Amino acid sequence: MKPYSNILISLLKGIVYSDSKYWNDLLQYELDIKNYFSDIHLNVIIDKSEGYAYLKQKVTEENEDDILKLIDKRQLNFHVSLLCLLLRGYLIESDSEGETTKAILSKEEIVNLMKPFYKETTNEARQIYHIQAAINKVEEEGFLRRMKTEDEQYEINRIIKAFVNAETVKEELEKLKNYAAKLKENE
Repeated sequence: MKPYSNILISLLKGIVYSDSKYWNDLLQYELDIKNYFSDIHLNVIIDKSEGYAYLKQKVTEENEDDILKLIDKRQLNFHVSLLCLLLRGYLIESDSEGETTKAILSKEEIVNLMKPFYKETTNEARQIYHIQAAINKVEEEGFLRRMKTEDEQYEINRIIKAFVNAETVKEELEKLKNYAAKLKENE
């Protein structure tokens, strides 16, 4: 057994954060870990300043068809995509204000961020159901972390920066707004 076996397993399971008990192992054996995963066409992405690490499929145009992929790309539904973009936008604003390194939103604030993208309805419970399902999925993906507080508050995990490009947030939100408008017209 390698001294960094636990970090290998942790990375295969998902995102490893700096508060993990294996973070120091990751930093200590960084080169060995990167070499290990390189053999199976995976890159270890480590952002020390933001405090996270994850695996990313290593694919080039020449070998794209020849490599069996361990990490599949997932298609996100409208609600989850919207929430990811809104959270990334909120993180951009929070970072520009520079008040704190943590970006925290209540469930109510998340609902209020998302509502403008939904048509007005008499069945608000259905809307809240979709929003809560999106929150659960985004939490499962590791972009949100429910805080241990009495009221429903969530911290936006900074890993979202690696998956949602800051330059495209405004453009993509506009596309989703147009998409939502078309859905409203068709209902």
